[in-house]
Amino acid sequence: MNARSPSGTKIPVPSLRARQREQTYLAILDAAEEIFADKGLGNAHMNDIALKAGVAVGTLYNHFEDRDALLVALIETRKAEMVGRIDAFLERPSTGNFRDDLTGFVKEMGAFFEEHTRFHIILHRLEWGLHQESFPATAACAPEMKRELIVRLDKLIRRGVKQKALRPALADYYAYLLMGILRSIRLYNVDHGVDERWPLDELVRFFMEGAGA
Repeated sequence: MNARSPSGTKIPVPSLRARQREQTYLAILDAAEEIFADKGLGNAHMNDIALKAGVAVGTLYNHFEDRDALLVALIETRKAEMVGRIDAFLERPSTGNFRDDLTGFVKEMGAFFEEHTRFHIILHRLEWGLHQESFPATAACAPEMKRELIVRLDKLIRRGVKQKALRPALADYYAYLLMGILRSIRLYNVDHGVDERWPLDELVRFFMEGAGA
């Protein structure tokens, strides 16, 4: 039976087959995230991912043409989740205190990366060990995540400038500086195997004391 929207319109309910396909797709992405993180991009093979996901290799290829397509799908899925969380935060009314807004923002970012620790590692591998000839589609899509994050960081920064919490002279640089701080913490944690929570309050203090009005 189809559900109905508040307006009375029928909402199509996915078939059992469609739901099973979606569940398989997500299981493959989770397995790929683990294998790519643990074995490295070049050493992660489709057989390993299929085994981890509990599906036949043929099923894996029904969903993804190769490792490159699978890695792109993983990045796009995690990016959509991260961007969705950030957009939801930015849609909330400002607290009126930019430092509090910034703290809330970095907490959203920190929570996402703490939930997806292995995605941390994959991003690290993309920056330092991506073989573009083996992953051309991934190499092409990865910078888009950076651009989308910069757009959202800049929206937050403009709020701080408007509230006179940040000096306007270098406003065009602040989004990149903040992303650089977040990236540096992520790279440090991956390089040193740090699993503890991000030092969010110190991160905000570091940024505000350098850029604060």
